[in-house]
Amino acid sequence: MLTLDSEVQYIKGIGAKRAAAFLRLGVKTVYDLLTLFPAQYQDRTQCVPIRQIYGQTSCVFGRIGKFYERKLSRGLYILDIEIFDESSMAYARFFRQKSPYSKIDVFSTIKKSFQEGKFAYIYGEGKVEIGARFIAVNDYEAVDSPNSAASLFNKIIPVYPLTEGLSQKIVRNAVKEVLTLPSLNYFDISEIIPQFENLPKIDSLQALKKIHYPKDLDEAENARRSLAIQEFFVLETALELSRNETYKIPKRQKYEIFKTLLTPFKNKLPFEFTRAQKKAINEIFKDMQGIYQMNRLLMGDVGSGKTVAALSAALLAVENGFQAMIAAPTDILAQQHYFTISNMLDGLPVNIALATSQTLKNKKEREEILFGIENGRYQIVVGTHSLMQERVKFKNLTLIIVDEQQRFGVMQKYAAAGKGETPDILMMTATPIPRALAMTVYGEMDMTVIDELPKGRIPAQTFYTNENAAYNKTIKELKDGSQAYIVYPLIDESDKLALKSATAEAEKLSQSYFKDFKVGLLHGKMKAEEKRETMEKFKNKQYDVLISTTVIEVGIDVPNATVMIIQNAERFGLSALHQLRGRIGRGKKRSYCFLTGGAKGENSRRRLEIMTRSNNGFEIAEEDLKMRGPGELMGTVQHGFPEFKAGDIIKDADIIEFAKDAAKKLIETDPKLEAPQNQILKKLINLRFAQKVKLINVG
Repeated sequence: MLTLDSEVQYIKGIGAKRAAAFLRLGVKTVYDLLTLFPAQYQDRTQCVPIRQIYGQTSCVFGRIGKFYERKLSRGLYILDIEIFDESSMAYARFFRQKSPYSKIDVFSTIKKSFQEGKFAYIYGEGKVEIGARFIAVNDYEAVDSPNSAASLFNKIIPVYPLTEGLSQKIVRNAVKEVLTLPSLNYFDISEIIPQFENLPKIDSLQALKKIHYPKDLDEAENARRSLAIQEFFVLETALELSRNETYKIPKRQKYEIFKTLLTPFKNKLPFEFTRAQKKAINEIFKDMQGIYQMNRLLMGDVGSGKTVAALSAALLAVENGFQAMIAAPTDILAQQHYFTISNMLDGLPVNIALATSQTLKNKKEREEILFGIENGRYQIVVGTHSLMQERVKFKNLTLIIVDEQQRFGVMQKYAAAGKGETPDILMMTATPIPRALAMTVYGEMDMTVIDELPKGRIPAQTFYTNENAAYNKTIKELKDGSQAYIVYPLIDESDKLALKSATAEAEKLSQSYFKDFKVGLLHGKMKAEEKRETMEKFKNKQYDVLISTTVIEVGIDVPNATVMIIQNAERFGLSALHQLRGRIGRGKKRSYCFLTGGAKGENSRRRLEIMTRSNNGFEIAEEDLKMRGPGELMGTVQHGFPEFKAGDIIKDADIIEFAKDAAKKLIETDPKLEAPQNQILKKLINLRFAQKVKLINVG
């Protein structure tokens, strides 16, 4: 008797060979097959008159007429069958490939079904050629009379993802077979999920049947949302368990707000904290003063002031006698943080160290830095992944700040957390993440969003234009004392992509448009010391123009730079374009971003239109998510995150928020899922997420 755990090869009509094909779709068990939901649906509830079929995919019904078969080149055959209704006549067209060595009639099955004088349903795309109507057949079903029942028509038909060796017919038959099994006992957890507003209560088994074979598209969507509630509820419960296992650990450190460093730091700043910065600092301080480890994600658009909020947290640790670590993904960003923090804390009794592959290269300097970290002389340590090395030992590290955290691997984050006994963790990112996606990918973390730019910040104006116009505007800005970036997507020439080489262009532009200015070059193949020297020269105005690849995407802060030209902008994703644009507009002057290149295709045009219309990073991230999907946008595969089957991160933000709140309440009442009514939920978590969400232990 088949159960949910049975392998699909034992389903009637499957066998070992087809089971291997199903496995390529990720379907191994009956449960996997039941949750292989339709990718789309074909509405075959209504047939249209034949005269209306031109230019659309639709369903027609008619009487079968004569056959016309002919051979095209290379063994390709065409079969046209007359179909008549009261309005007109069309040819149902079939294509088949035939081996020259085969004697089998490639259309034999179709000819047996289509008998002249009987009737047929045809589903396909209608075309008109030389005055005649043709339907490129997608699916068909022949019947004896207009009153005969049809199995594939007059209803909504599911369309499943396929792979080699599988057809829609095979998958549909397999799904139908298991949906009628008397032994089917689906994992129904609907009873422990609170009622979700705006959605009829449907038990899981009914929803499962209706998502595969709905009576209409509204019923299919209701079924999908019901199953999405279950799916996201399981995920959010797993994330709540992960949070309890990992972070609900009483910590040894305690903080008091003495203001011996915080007050002079605040008074020294040339600006007031924004409302959003104050809120962020309060949430971080509340976590740090709590009894459990902080595990917070700080999100903020480029230039929103995350560094000041993070530095306030570091100073709270330092004025309580502890150490703080600030880790960045690149040497350039780490150096940028080091210089920014050093300037902000100038005159305060705080010792800061910079630990990167460059500063730790020299033996004497390395020994001095490592000794100072270990004996507590350095209270704030800024660095790269070099900080995760075993030789870097802290005296009393209680706060770890990870900037651009999505660029760190999971193991690097674990290594960082191992530097202290029970350190508080603050992750930061300047890549705005849509709320629905953040709640799934970072669901075990608390989140703070800085959604407000500092007063006086003037958003950059963005234009899609030609090179000549962009260069002329840049020259005007340079003559007024400003500086400019010119960004290219690649370093080397590529005939295939026809992209310009940053290296060649630097030489060309320095001898033409910018011959009266000093031009520098920065790219990813340069040595770390060369990159640092180039950036220092640009920051110190020794270069007027910096021609660069996307190495400048994060971490470079030059307030005097007011122009950015992004060449071949259509080659960049929305997030990358927004991050690049964030390098300008950091001073008090008006800034300009020019996008050049050829926008080929709808997506390219849409990206450029969004960039010229909006400076809001979260709005841009939402659009990016819609265009690229969550896997590509956030690298959820690298996060070890599963794909969702019923749930849709783009459409289901309300469901995710509901599921997160419901899961939190459940874990508050049953933190180990020991209650009898929660055993199926526990089984589902082990089945889907035990290996995906870190340190879950549900027994």
